[in-house]
Amino acid sequence: MKRYLYIVAYWCVAMVVLALIFVSFDYRFSQALFMASLFLPALLCLRLMLPQVRFTNRWEGVRDVVFILAGAIILTILLLLIANISTLTYSTNLIPDILVNPIFISLLLLAVALPQIWLEHKLSQQAKQTPQEIDFISDRRRVSVMMDDITYVESNDSEVWIHTTSGESHRTKTSITQWSSILDNGNFIRIHRAYLVNRLYVAKLTMVSLYVADTELPISRKYRNQVREILSVAAE
Repeated sequence: MKRYLYIVAYWCVAMVVLALIFVSFDYRFSQALFMASLFLPALLCLRLMLPQVRFTNRWEGVRDVVFILAGAIILTILLLLIANISTLTYSTNLIPDILVNPIFISLLLLAVALPQIWLEHKLSQQAKQTPQEIDFISDRRRVSVMMDDITYVESNDSEVWIHTTSGESHRTKTSITQWSSILDNGNFIRIHRAYLVNRLYVAKLTMVSLYVADTELPISRKYRNQVREILSVAAE
């Protein structure tokens, strides 16, 4: 929870700072805050996509970063132009040329997105070093399990099972997608629509499956490359 509060606080401060930049172009603060909000879709794209870029092949990594950034710049400029056109009826302000300058837009986007990605990485590292207890309801009773003691999460129709190092399994109604967000210490990887695995307990990896102790779990084609890359990096 504390981690999310830090992230929310960062975004609030970032929006205010962007708004103050627009105020310097003679926008009222309410208008400036609206202009700042137009950067949010592109910033969200950068936040989701940039951490996924891998530099195992340097040039492919650079190419992917350039394409992602170019898409974010184009999206932001389009939103700014559309907003300016739609408000011309109520205002005589024309958008300054610098606010549709790709270089200026890219600097603003990176100035907000990169520190946020760094902050999330640091908070994730801290979470890994701090034992975390997860509380949830299983069969109408409250259960507490240390996050690091969860070996994998299994989705079975409408039920989800939490498997632990003690050999116990707990049934919950919380979806595996929600568990993916709850188990956010960086050790849990999605290998299949039905499985979320703690990579610390992966004993063996094959082309189409992995083993947690003696239990074989399938890796779907959708996640195969990502799983192999994450586990190979962790093994180095």
